Amino acid sequence: MNKPTNPYRQDLRKKILATAMAAFREKGVKAVKMDDIASQLSISKRTLYELYDNKEDLLYACVLDHDQTFEKRLKAMMEDGENTVIDVLICFMRMHIEESSKTNPAFFTEVAKYPKLIAYIDERKAKSRSRSIGFMMKGVEEGFFRSDVNYNVTNLMADVFINYVMKHELYKQIPLHEIFRNVIMVMLRGFCTEKGLQRIDQLNLWSEIGQQE
Repeated sequence: MNKPTNPYRQDLRKKILATAMAAFREKGVKAVKMDDIASQLSISKRTLYELYDNKEDLLYACVLDHDQTFEKRLKAMMEDGENTVIDVLICFMRMHIEESSKTNPAFFTEVAKYPKLIAYIDERKAKSRSRSIGFMMKGVEEGFFRSDVNYNVTNLMADVFINYVMKHELYKQIPLHEIFRNVIMVMLRGFCTEKGLQRIDQLNLWSEIGQQE
């Protein structure tokens, strides 16, 4: 549970979230202890527990902070009149692929074991599906995406793919960012009109993503 804080505590909270999220992503959630976070920040465990009651509360705050930062960046891009739907989508994909290349796969599977996170992730997915459809329709209007594609179906396909990868632990055989790179390449090019394909090639998406390895 997050508790009221003064400016010092607000600054400390930011440092805790940054430190904890980096540790969770590097080592996985299970491997990181509250003691580890406190020690890394040179604060007492009591101080840490004054801000976060337990590791699940801290993890939830980390994920929420990450998502809010992510959303702000994308919103800024969408509100910038210079960016097309393709520009925003490719930025979104680059961020996800870059993050996955630097994240221990255990993080993704272990996050889904915490009830508070499960509820939040389910809610986030529902909102994301609705927003994604609107975004794709905007791409159709701009002439970048095909109008004969059922984007409800493609959204479901993406969910099924992610669930399959995690359930069968394919990331143990192939790096997660490489899995995402190949699937995104095929799906995105399938959505696009000739105009969309030209914009993708202009942005040099695939060569940049290939450098993540």
